[in-house]
Amino acid sequence: MAFEIVAVYLTIMTVPDFSKSTIDTLAKRARFQCSNPDCGAQTVGPNSDPAKATTIGEAAHIMGAQPGAVRYEAGMSDTTRSAITNGIWLCRNCHGQIDRDATKYPTELLYAWRKDHEDRVALELGTRGDRIRHETEMASLDFLSRYPPIIQRIVIDKPDGWEWRFVAELMRHLNKPQFKRLRNLLAGHYYIPQSRIQRDQFPNWIAERTHVMSKLISPLAALLDRLTASWGAPGQPADIEEMHDVCILIRDALAVIVDFEESMYFAHIPEEGEAIRTVLTNAVGRNAAKLAEIPEKLDEMVAMIATDHGGTAEKPLIIHWTVPFDLPDDFNERFNEALREYERESLQ
Repeated sequence: MAFEIVAVYLTIMTVPDFSKSTIDTLAKRARFQCSNPDCGAQTVGPNSDPAKATTIGEAAHIMGAQPGAVRYEAGMSDTTRSAITNGIWLCRNCHGQIDRDATKYPTELLYAWRKDHEDRVALELGTRGDRIRHETEMASLDFLSRYPPIIQRIVIDKPDGWEWRFVAELMRHLNKPQFKRLRNLLAGHYYIPQSRIQRDQFPNWIAERTHVMSKLISPLAALLDRLTASWGAPGQPADIEEMHDVCILIRDALAVIVDFEESMYFAHIPEEGEAIRTVLTNAVGRNAAKLAEIPEKLDEMVAMIATDHGGTAEKPLIIHWTVPFDLPDDFNERFNEALREYERESLQ
């Protein structure tokens, strides 16, 4: 069983930092005002040269652009670092302040500054109809309010490849607790008491466990197919609620898989059944761990958007990436041998 991601790329000019278009958009969205709620300074005005204007505003990185910078996230791609989702418009003074003190100005605070400022600007501009439209749009995204600000920002700004960015960040956030639990389980860092399986119960217990194993992985392939479909065909809008719903279902499926692995690790079974348990343990969990590769692969896809990868509008670059969900190559052989060993020991 396998899931395949198909990515289509068009050639876009490479930008080393915020592009001029991104800077202009950040400035205009902020109405050329500093987004610090305790400042709000106007950042553009007349110059002594009648052909020029004086600007003291700057597009600041929320999460640092270079290693060693404040709020730098090593796992973030350069494309995401230079995207509008990682920017905030500030006056030069406030920009310097936030880049000197990451403790006082954490990522979450800066995202809150930007959202509050842009919401206020949107409500003060335009007609009553414009304001109602803005409020309706924000209300439709209320289900994202419990997630990290970067996830909300991606949906509001919709930069190139926003569908992949959204899913990557959402999957990281939703699946992080389960992957942590799986790692701790494999490392033997916790224990959960389980019922004792008596010798006469063990054959039925094994049959039930193997039946459950056969059912745990199959939903993942179908869910990932749904996820791909939710991004829409080239030129078609993505379905954000479908993306969100599928990511929730993937998280829930992952949690059930880790629950199953816990039941295998911590069950009290007859000593002669240990070889069977060894074969079954982590046979499913190893597949679930492959889900952690998906956000990384999506990051790679996003990073390609800003490169000269050879794709064009007439002939886009298409990349196929397959996630195999399977059992170890020697699983059946090892399981049958362990079962024969169990039967021999049970007859003694």
